[in-house]
Amino acid sequence: MFGFSFGVAAALCWAALDVVRKALAGKASPTALAVFLLLGQVPFLGAWAAYDQTWVTDSGYWPPAVASMTMNALANVLFMRSVQLSPLSRTVPFLSLTPVFSALAAIPLLGEVPGLMHWAGILLVVLGALVLNSDLGDSLWQSVTHEKGAPFMIAVAVLWAFSTALAKRSLPHASPASHAFLLSAGSATILGTWMLAKGKPGELRQVFEAPKSLLAGLVAFAVAALALQMVALQWLWVAVIETLKRAFGVFGSVVFGRLVFEEPITSRKLAAVVLMVAGTSILALA
Repeated sequence: MFGFSFGVAAALCWAALDVVRKALAGKASPTALAVFLLLGQVPFLGAWAAYDQTWVTDSGYWPPAVASMTMNALANVLFMRSVQLSPLSRTVPFLSLTPVFSALAAIPLLGEVPGLMHWAGILLVVLGALVLNSDLGDSLWQSVTHEKGAPFMIAVAVLWAFSTALAKRSLPHASPASHAFLLSAGSATILGTWMLAKGKPGELRQVFEAPKSLLAGLVAFAVAALALQMVALQWLWVAVIETLKRAFGVFGSVVFGRLVFEEPITSRKLAAVVLMVAGTSILALA
């Protein structure tokens, strides 16, 4: 239950981060916002790593860690692009597919084979996402293609699933503090280098024209979310953490989508939340 509490806390921070990212979408390029987000985390996570006084213990850390950094960098850009193109409550729910991808990725990468209750909780959360988007078309394919941001968010789901599984594979070779710091620093380096290669470093100036309160919230929620997730990974399976993140993320997208972005709350959204609460409850008992 101790690890589950950390998982819930991380999920709440990820949900808040989703809302702030939506509020910032369109104020700068997706890549520039992603670079700012990653760079903003580095000093705080670096301070945590320095306080922890641990580092990478052996070379086995680097292959999965570098792969995780690369996937995380690309996912951040695609997330920003997705919420620029479509409403928060219509794109973030597609991230509920992440637990399925995570469960499948963790089997060969980590040897984590979900039991019946794990799958029941995961599938209820995914079903909630499908119910939420059932008005987008007559078929799942139509639902996916109706929103321009949906394909980008599905790609994010795949990338984050594998990135989290690879992050956990890295943890036996480094502390949570060290990996959180290196993940952010490495992802920022990858994206920053790409921006320089494209001749677009000036795009970062656009970010600083955004409201400072939103930028501060962006960094604060990101640091808390990543730190709590790294700690929770020591106890929880990857699929469980991703299910918690997505359940709270969808709940947040519905509530804050209404409060902040004036997106309507429908019966489908309420039904989806109920299904996701049920799925999360089952995981808590699994």
